[in-house]
Amino acid sequence: MTAEYKPRFSFEVTEEQKQRADRLLDTYGLRKAIFGRILNDVLDLIEDYGGVAIGVMMSGKAKPKDIIPSMKQAEEVGKK
Repeated sequence: MTAEYKPRFSFEVTEEQKQRADRLLDTYGLRKAIFGRILNDVLDLIEDYGGVAIGVMMSGKAKPKDIIPSMKQAEEVGKK
């Protein structure tokens, strides 16, 4: 049996973040779907704007929902 390679990202989260994710994203496949979309948006921003995009995201002066297209759209729809 041959295992198919699947690339992954791995990074630390706080215990609170894990508990919130476990509670809010408990449907199988939901995390992958959501974070895959967010990752694509972040990579698009970095590809288009380079270090400026990274600087804005890391500065803490703007919230991700104000920068990342899919998150901004979700906020607008959620407010309706």
